[in-house]
Amino acid sequence: MRVIPLIKNNIHIILLGFFILLYVTYMVTATFLRHDNFYSGRFDLGNMDQTVWNTINGRIFQATDADGTDVVSRLSGHADFLLILLSPFYLIWESPKMLLLLQSLAMGFAAIFVFLLAHHSLKNKTVALVLAASYLLNPSINYVNLYDFHAVSFAPLFIVGAFYFLAIKRLVWFTVFLILAGLTKENVWMLTGLIGGYAAWRAKFFSTQFIVGITTVIVSLSSFYYLIWVAIPQARSSPHFALSYYSEFGDSPSEVIKNIVLSPNRTLSIAFGEEKIEYLRKILLPFGFLPVLSPHILILAAPDLFINLLGSNPNLHQIYYQYTATITPFLVAAAVQAIRLMYKKIPKLPLWIISFYVIASTLYAFYQYGPLPGSKNPNTVMFTMPNPNRQLIKSALAHIPSGAAVTATNNLAAHLSYREKIYVIPNGIKNADWVLFLISDQSGPLYDQYEQTLVGGLKKDPNFILIEQKDNFWAFKRVASAEK
Repeated sequence: MRVIPLIKNNIHIILLGFFILLYVTYMVTATFLRHDNFYSGRFDLGNMDQTVWNTINGRIFQATDADGTDVVSRLSGHADFLLILLSPFYLIWESPKMLLLLQSLAMGFAAIFVFLLAHHSLKNKTVALVLAASYLLNPSINYVNLYDFHAVSFAPLFIVGAFYFLAIKRLVWFTVFLILAGLTKENVWMLTGLIGGYAAWRAKFFSTQFIVGITTVIVSLSSFYYLIWVAIPQARSSPHFALSYYSEFGDSPSEVIKNIVLSPNRTLSIAFGEEKIEYLRKILLPFGFLPVLSPHILILAAPDLFINLLGSNPNLHQIYYQYTATITPFLVAAAVQAIRLMYKKIPKLPLWIISFYVIASTLYAFYQYGPLPGSKNPNTVMFTMPNPNRQLIKSALAHIPSGAAVTATNNLAAHLSYREKIYVIPNGIKNADWVLFLISDQSGPLYDQYEQTLVGGLKKDPNFILIEQKDNFWAFKRVASAEK
């Protein structure tokens, strides 16, 4: 009968473990099925998969150019060096599903640090559990996890972990987690620099924490400068591709930053337009807008918030992609501090009221905007609309030699990464040994029509023969005598 007291004494830990297990199990199942049924893409799973595969095979941080046919450094797109650290996992299982598994584990395990941070700050396991559950049900987190793979999806684990280790004065682990966070994407170094500044601000002059904080600021901002101004432009022989999203502010990083700062009226009018306000509402709603009560924490996310709010790419200010991955952990930390502040100001305020408010806000956001079963518009197509020809398609792909250069539609290219040259249609048709199409309605009717036109052209091209065709799947092979 000792089991019952043991369960009672550890009920919060048991429930936390159960919630994480449930989350990871669902996400692994959903992302695996999504990939198996050709709902994933080379952008953004196959390109990461190829980079990791190349790395473990000695071609460190290399992949086929996203916009061409050359083999280039991944640094020409992003400085997500965490992919190099993940490559040894391919010695266990060489599959894009390994990345999907690791991503789901990382995003699920971040809830442990949410719980630990909240419990340390609030001394209440129930509120800590509610915040951890709120994190796991957060639509932004769910979308990041479901949409292919990105190294930056590990940022919540590392950033919330860094806040926790700072809170308990474990400065070595604080530093390690910030370094790991910076390795997820080039812009994250700005965030780690601000966290370092926050750590120094909270410390006594010339204490260990102060020195660690100031060192973090210097190293982080230096890394950000080097990557954006030097390394990435050198790797791609042009400025960072994302600068085009801020062209109305300038053509170089320095110009963009200068004009954003010196044109506050224009900056604020762009950042807080109607669509952007709705975006802010969606990311704050799961926390019941509590983070706004902790501006000293919220401001640490300002660089990435303004990257999203000022960019002309509409995907940046949506919750459906990876762009919220670096913002959500700051909202978590800000919500924790907001509850702590409320409890200090109103000591008699029952914490169950706060818990109820947070979980009610989370469930409302989950229902209105989330992708999981139980929401208003669940993203469950991988369960409800499996590809009827997936076995035939997989068999056809398996017969393509690993040394062959292949160009394919985005949904097929995610399954063809283990080769030196894999292109996405229309790139590389003149260079490819194989050309493959899986025409779906995901890209829109105009692009489908364009792909159908390409199929019609290849059927008439004497340099190619049709090897396999079933419904909307087409596989063409270059004839042996045809010159590239």
